[in-house]
Amino acid sequence: MQNLFQFALQNLLRVLLALCISLPSFAAAAAQSPGSSPALLYGPKGVSPLAVRQGTLGSCFFHASLAAIAQASPASLRDAIHGNAKSGYRVHFISGPDELVYAQDVEYARAHGYDHSEGEWVAILMRGFAQRKLRQSMIAAIQRSTVIPAFVKPIALSSLEGSGPLLVAYDRAIRSVVSQSGKQNGEMNKAALQAEVARELSALGVTATQAQVIGGLLDHAGFYEELNTTVRENGEVFGAYRSLGQGGIPRSVMEAFFGHALAAPVTASTLVTQLVALHAGGMAMVAGSRPSVASFQSRPPDWYVPAHAYTVLDYDAVNRTVTLRNPWGAHPQPDGVFQLPLPVFQRTYLMYSYAQAAVR
Repeated sequence: MQNLFQFALQNLLRVLLALCISLPSFAAAAAQSPGSSPALLYGPKGVSPLAVRQGTLGSCFFHASLAAIAQASPASLRDAIHGNAKSGYRVHFISGPDELVYAQDVEYARAHGYDHSEGEWVAILMRGFAQRKLRQSMIAAIQRSTVIPAFVKPIALSSLEGSGPLLVAYDRAIRSVVSQSGKQNGEMNKAALQAEVARELSALGVTATQAQVIGGLLDHAGFYEELNTTVRENGEVFGAYRSLGQGGIPRSVMEAFFGHALAAPVTASTLVTQLVALHAGGMAMVAGSRPSVASFQSRPPDWYVPAHAYTVLDYDAVNRTVTLRNPWGAHPQPDGVFQLPLPVFQRTYLMYSYAQAAVR
């Protein structure tokens, strides 16, 4: 039995490694092909916080963070996207391998209202971020596994060091099976996920035998548990229609592009110092509103949404006012941009996350 298990495990690792080294030609073609039309990719405003508009998902954490990064360092986002719609996009983050994003997945996200931004760049980065989260989960599952022998783990980890159809298939499969309503919102059914992974791998040209082996990852080394946790924590980027305030934290988005990020309560003594640094430029900042504000219970102002993430755009030290933007691109009009006196900001918001862009 032990020998049979080791044989099956070795076959699994060989298939994973083969899958990940079968895509260099795709990556090379995407790198060498000309980019998509700037008008289609970036829209009339280009990489700008005002171009970012959250869709029907509760993905305020992602959209507000991306708008903050667009404000602080638009080049970081432009430089992250390579390739084109025909060959596929490669999304480059501050660390780790590039993530592959196909045009059909961008079109799906736009058609289903995941993103309402101008241009396709936000939807591309959203899918790339989702795949990055999947990759990190699978790596963590391998590292924590007590089933895979220590001497074999480097081989398993190497299978996730390159771009390939494995992550695309899992991303699509999760999007297909994740619950979007009721108490199970953001949850997945293991059997349904396994069947969808096999189907998506087949659609990507992977043989039925390989697809069966890859789908078997869900039966080994805690992969399903790890992936389910990731989807619960970041469900909106996988298509879970969850309520506001249940999503991932802005720090993870900022870290993906800047390599670091911090968070603090708005009552922290360093808040004004960070707001002054924000005004100087090069800093991304997102603030999360409180679930409720006593003074707003009778008639909340148009700009207030409970447990919602907002982009912090600027700070006026003379007048002590904070400029924010709702990633909806509305509430208030125009474009969701409004100003608050600093004391009101501190009463209404609970936490803020921030990161300084690297010097380019």
